[in-house]
Formats: sequence, C-alpha cells, structure tokens
Amino acid sequence: IMTKGIKAFVVLGAMAVMMLLVGVEAKAQCACGSHHGLEAGYTIEPQKKRIHTEFGLGIGAVYTGISSISSSNVFVKPRFGFQGHLDIAVCFGKNFAIETQVAYEGGSIDVIRDNLERRVKTRGVDIPVMASLRLLNNRIHISTGPLIAVMSNAEYTQDGEVYYLGAVSPTWNWAAAIGVRLGKHWMINARYVHALQNTTNQFGGTKATETEPAKAGEDFEMRSYKISAGITLFF
Repeated sequence: IMTKGIKAFVVLGAMAVMMLLVGVEAKAQCACGSHHGLEAGYTIEPQKKRIHTEFGLGIGAVYTGISSISSSNVFVKPRFGFQGHLDIAVCFGKNFAIETQVAYEGGSIDVIRDNLERRVKTRGVDIPVMASLRLLNNRIHISTGPLIAVMSNAEYTQDGEVYYLGAVSPTWNWAAAIGVRLGKHWMINARYVHALQNTTNQFGGTKATETEPAKAGEDFEMRSYKISAGITLFF
C-alpha cells in the first residue's frame, strides 16, 4: 500500500510539474506573441496616409472696411455681416496643407452723399486658395494665399426702386489667416483679406420718371478690406 502510495505521489508530482511547465511555457508564448503582434501592428495596421483630406463647415462674423475712396463727396460707414463656409484641405504629412473654401457672405454698409444716406445690402461668394503651415501637432494653422471673389454685389432701395452700387470686393484679393484647433473637430479662426484692386462704383443717381429725367449718380473708386472670425467644425 505504501509503495502504491509512493508511486501515486510521484505520478501526481510529475503531473503537477508538467502542468506547471506547460503553464509557464504558454504564458511565455502569450507574452512573446503579444510583443510580436504589437510589433507587427506597426507594419500590418494601415498607417495614416501622408496625403489625406479634411472637410469642415463654419460660421462667423465679417467686417467690411474701406481703406481708400476716390470721391470727397461720398462716405462709407462699415458694418458687420455674417459668413458661412465649406472648407476643404489636402494635407501633405503633418505640417503642410493646401486649403480652399467656398464662403458666402452677407451684410451691409451705409453710404452717404450730400443729404442722401442709404443702407446698402452686400452679398458675395469668395474662394481662397491658401498654403497652410500646421504647427504644435496640428494645433496652430497659419495660412496665406490668393482669394477670388467670384461674386460681389451691393444694392439699395430709393423711392421704391432698386439701385446697384457695384461690387464691394474686387475679383483678386490676398488673404492671411490663423486658426487654433480645439480638440479633434473644432477650430476657431480669424482671417484678413486685402483687396489687390479698386472697385468702380456709383451712388446717388435716380431713374427716369414721367416728369423727371434720369440723373446719373457719382462715379467713384474704392478699395476694401475684410476681417472675419468664426468657428469651424471638421468631420
């Protein structure tokens, strides 16, 4: 009986040792497999493409100012307006991108000539194409480039008739912008737009009536600038 007990004890001890060795080996293989899997992950998992695109929607306020005007009889009072825009950026790596935007702007300016003062409604569509430098792990965006005003219209009402002031923004402009990312999806931004051309405008004319002939308004040239600030959601 004792011999059988000793044999049984030896067999159980051997089985325990074998189970222990198998467990240690399995644990070592698991750890090694996890390590190799992690290393393999860097090569097998798809990395973020060096060239990728970003899309965003934004809103903000825009201030249209006049830097020069050719007439001493016409005065323009700037006012604030609104802006909505669609943003597209093609990113080359982490620190550089080409940005473009389709921005719709609406607002008004007050125009005065002699005793005539009218609030002129302005509408426009701008498309900037800017080179963007991304700094501090994409938290700061600094951008600059040309801006094309594909539409710029200003009109006012006088005696029930609609008159056109002309374009407030010329076709060619230059823009500079800065943005600060707030997390992954939000960015606050500000932009300055400098006109590279003058616009030709007219104000103060009247249309012909049954009793009065038409009177031409005063022609003048002016150069504008715009400052805008807003927030953009990237998706």
